[in-house]
Amino acid sequence: MSVKHIYDFGLFRIDPDERILLREGKPVPLTPKAFETLLALVENSGHVVKKDDLMKRVWPDTFVEEVNLAQNVSAVRRVLDRNGEHYIETVSKIGYRLIVKAQVVTEAEASEQRAEPLCEPAGAAAGSESSKIGRIAPAQQKRRRRLIAVVFAAALVLVVAGLAWLVRTRGARPATAGISSLAVLPLDNLTKDPEQDYFADGMTDELITSLAKIRSLRVISRNSVMPYKGKHKAVQQIGRELNVDAVIEGTVMRSGNRVRIRAQLIEARSDRHIWAQAYEGDVRDVLMLQEQVAQAIATEIKGRLAPEEKVQLTSARAVNADAHEADLRGFYELHKHGAAGTFLPVGDEIEKAIKFFQRALLIDPSDALAYAGLGEAYYDQSTFFRAPLEVMPKAKAAAEKAIELDDSLAEAHASLGYAKLTFDWDWAGAEREFRRALDLNPNLASGHAGYAHYLLTLGRSQEAIQELGELKKVDPLFPQSHVGLAYTLWSLRLYEEAVEEARKLGDERVIALSRIEQGRTAEAIAAADRGMKSAHNPVILAQLAYVYARAGMKDKAQTILSGLEAQVKQRYVCGFNVACLYVGLGRRETAYAWLEKAYRDRSD
Repeated sequence: MSVKHIYDFGLFRIDPDERILLREGKPVPLTPKAFETLLALVENSGHVVKKDDLMKRVWPDTFVEEVNLAQNVSAVRRVLDRNGEHYIETVSKIGYRLIVKAQVVTEAEASEQRAEPLCEPAGAAAGSESSKIGRIAPAQQKRRRRLIAVVFAAALVLVVAGLAWLVRTRGARPATAGISSLAVLPLDNLTKDPEQDYFADGMTDELITSLAKIRSLRVISRNSVMPYKGKHKAVQQIGRELNVDAVIEGTVMRSGNRVRIRAQLIEARSDRHIWAQAYEGDVRDVLMLQEQVAQAIATEIKGRLAPEEKVQLTSARAVNADAHEADLRGFYELHKHGAAGTFLPVGDEIEKAIKFFQRALLIDPSDALAYAGLGEAYYDQSTFFRAPLEVMPKAKAAAEKAIELDDSLAEAHASLGYAKLTFDWDWAGAEREFRRALDLNPNLASGHAGYAHYLLTLGRSQEAIQELGELKKVDPLFPQSHVGLAYTLWSLRLYEEAVEEARKLGDERVIALSRIEQGRTAEAIAAADRGMKSAHNPVILAQLAYVYARAGMKDKAQTILSGLEAQVKQRYVCGFNVACLYVGLGRRETAYAWLEKAYRDRSD
């Protein structure tokens, strides 16, 4: 006969043959599917068990969704987790792991350690309830069990009726305690076709946008969650890195004109599954589908939505499927730099994005989202790739048209704010647009960044730093733009603070600029050398060359300057940054000429 294996883990013992789970010797009820799920994790304790493998084992002859598995794991967790103990870890996008080591116990060893019986034997101390039960005749025991069952059933009916009455009278479910911040991890593309990645990323963006409208929730921006795409980190680690209470993970699949989205809400600290659901609909109704998911998650967290929140989460309309497809492709190209963890977009990607947005407008001239995308794309080209006079009027016109078609687009108001700030020099108009953007979406990273830029421009430095602090809460891993917190601290001569912030983001440029102003030349040169390895944009090159010039390395600075002047014949180069480089070289008259050019070009 083969040796029978029994497993001990933590306070529990699981017997595969007897199909029983014991906690400190007492049986714990589990459904057959939940038992099989737990057994698979126990047999592989310390290792990740993939979701697909679990589903094949637990449902060998049936096709089920991941939602079923998530609900199963939640049921197991409810049984195992007590008094702050946590047994199962979610490994994002992959599967689950039993984090407590399971020890194999043979049948012989288990017999020696046999737990106490549930009822005391007939010879137990007189007067104990269990001993009295032990002496009751079989017929009496049967009648007593029947009576208990009837009483229990009646009590259960009363409890259910009471809960139903509470739901009807209060109109909401109880809120999930302790969740005020969350991150939507990149949705998995179930087709496994890389050509469909744009669609999965687009669905992630739209879910973030919908949830971000809930004022009482802090929702992490897409820039800080996209670096997790394809990464397999434990949910608890992600929660710590993003400083959030919960994460949402899920999948998306499109087949023809049908879209299916599955999402689950997980408490980051405890790795506890709170909610899971799947939604399916027509691709034309995809925005409404996203709002349904967001509304369900928000209701799960808050218990009840405020009237204005309900309005914001029921405002989506049907879309033209082909135009929306072009929009998603456009934003995918435009935001590629965010997924790569860099803050400067690439010129070719912006050009591709513009073409997709233009294609969307050929299909549907009333597509406000396409106009909003164009406004963002043209602004991203300004100064870094093209002259502001060439592209900023287009950015402004596109943003204004988007707002005309849909005044609720926070991103369009932020784009218009940038145009009024950096091109029109209309301070009051810029402030009005940034405030409107943040009123519509209090978690909008570009809104916080733009408003901070506005405050810095007007010399309201402390308010600017405070606003950049708000930006960091929703975008903790992304150096939003060249006017981010580190650069702002440097411009305010708070050099140590600037270096500390720049190190978190790997911004060698700000470290070099700060150290040269402090007279710490060797450190400045070392940072500039590191920065040069990834510097391709003229703005960054000019700033690093300024550091070399100040450090006395005039020949190296002149070499970079010659390269920049050669680029001037082929593309726009920001006059302000070239002027700073000439200042570093001590050629002030030439610096003034470049500053005049920057002024005429309306460089930001």
